[in-house]
Amino acid sequence: MTAVDDDLSLATVYAAEDVVLGILDRGGAVDFYGSTLDLSRIKVRRWKPDQLLIMRGIVDGLYQKHRTTGPQRSPALRSSRKAVKAFYQGGVHEIVLPLQPWAWNDLVLMHELAHSLTTGTGRGNRAAHNLAWRKTYSALVSEVIGPEAGLILMNQLNL
Repeated sequence: MTAVDDDLSLATVYAAEDVVLGILDRGGAVDFYGSTLDLSRIKVRRWKPDQLLIMRGIVDGLYQKHRTTGPQRSPALRSSRKAVKAFYQGGVHEIVLPLQPWAWNDLVLMHELAHSLTTGTGRGNRAAHNLAWRKTYSALVSEVIGPEAGLILMNQLNL
C-alpha cells in the first residue's frame, strides 16, 4: 500500500500522537506486525517552560539541517498564556506553545517544526497534514526520539 497525498484531519493526527505517546510511555517490547520492537530505552522528553532556550537550540539545529525552502532563519519559539493549542504561525515564522503541560514534549515540538519545514502547512491551511508534512514529521520524530517511534508514527499516519 502506498501513502496517499491527502490531508489527515486534526483529530486523526492527534489520535496518532496519543497512540505513539501511549506506546512509548509503556515501553518494553511491542509486537509490530510480527517483529518485536524494544522500546525500553526510548523516551519522549518532557520539557518545562524554563527550558525554552534549550528547545530553541534543538529547533535551530533541526531546522537548518532539514530546510529545503522557506526562510533561512529557524522559526522563533515562544510560550503563550493565551494559546489553548500549539501552532506554527507561518506569516511570522514562529512556533507557539501553550503553557499546558501536554504541549511541552518532543512530539508536539516536532509536529510544529514539521509545519515550519513544509511549505503551505501552517496554521489555518486546509492541507496542513498532507503527505509532505507527514513524511517530514515522521523523519523528525525518528531522528529526535528514535527510529522505532518514527516507525510507529508512520504507521499511525498512514505512511
